[in-house]
Amino acid sequence: MSRHNPADSVSRLQRTAMNSHHPRRRALLLGGLGLPFASLTPLLAGAQVAWPNRSITLIAPNAPGGPADTLARAVANGMSKILNVPVVVENKPGASGKIGIQALLRAPRDGYTLAVTSETALSALPVFDKNVGYQSPADFEPLSLAVRTPAVWCVHPSVPANNLRELVAYAKANPGKLNYASFGNNSSSHLASENFFRIVDVQLTHIPFKSETEGLNGLLSGQVQVMMLSGASKPHIAAKKIRGLATTSTSRWDFLPDIVTAREAGIPELANYSYEPWLGFSAAAGIPKEIRDRLNSALRQSMDSPAVKTMLSGFGYRIIASSSSEMGEAVQHDLTSYRVLARSGRVTPE
Repeated sequence: MSRHNPADSVSRLQRTAMNSHHPRRRALLLGGLGLPFASLTPLLAGAQVAWPNRSITLIAPNAPGGPADTLARAVANGMSKILNVPVVVENKPGASGKIGIQALLRAPRDGYTLAVTSETALSALPVFDKNVGYQSPADFEPLSLAVRTPAVWCVHPSVPANNLRELVAYAKANPGKLNYASFGNNSSSHLASENFFRIVDVQLTHIPFKSETEGLNGLLSGQVQVMMLSGASKPHIAAKKIRGLATTSTSRWDFLPDIVTAREAGIPELANYSYEPWLGFSAAAGIPKEIRDRLNSALRQSMDSPAVKTMLSGFGYRIIASSSSEMGEAVQHDLTSYRVLARSGRVTPE
């Protein structure tokens, strides 16, 4: 007849406690052994499941087909192959991206939820939206910049200006006579336009539209005379329906290589000017550093694939996959720029 060893019972009870998924039951079992739950923290930490072991959600804070959605879907497939788990794109449009950002910040800080974030969301809205509902950069863990998208200053053919220098001279001689389109009050195009006008010291009348498409239609019809546009302007420039004067990029834009940059316009105030708004990827602050680094690596590898490069360059995007710290620096730089604009009084926070 075998003898019962009390130590075996204690060992079995310990194993039962460790394997229990119910916190109250686990605490009671461990308490019965005279072992506080906290004393097993090192053991539990050593038994953590490897990341990732389930699907990752990538939030696109706009509707399907928008810039953030296009970027998310281009990158998600490559990330899935690199990390060996599904990366599922989830669209959460609305409120200039705030709905998607709020969903990101409500999710557990475990590396299973990230979002496409923009210069507007992380740098502009915290300065100009009084009800933004989050703090930047404190609430975010930057993962990687992804793309920059230059713009081009365009005018209606009725405007007596064949280049940017002539446009600025005309606007100075006729303050308030020209109007310009944006896609909404305190939108990225509104803020970028006013910042440009601040630098060159001119006054134009702001006409807000609901979208870039509506603003472009206003420019084509002559309802407005000036607009900063994305690559969507290309066919209209080629058809001479509007005139492209200068791009906002630091160097010639491959998408519109025949149009000079603002730096080439011969205006001293624009010698170091550029405006190339970015899209990138962020998680909520507090995810483990090891997971942040693995997400950064997977994102950069995906963006480096020929298929993704071809797709994104077709939209006029410049791919700029970066380190986490480089993205953090970009956020801070743009926050500073928008604070200068706010102090100028040209745009009022709402």
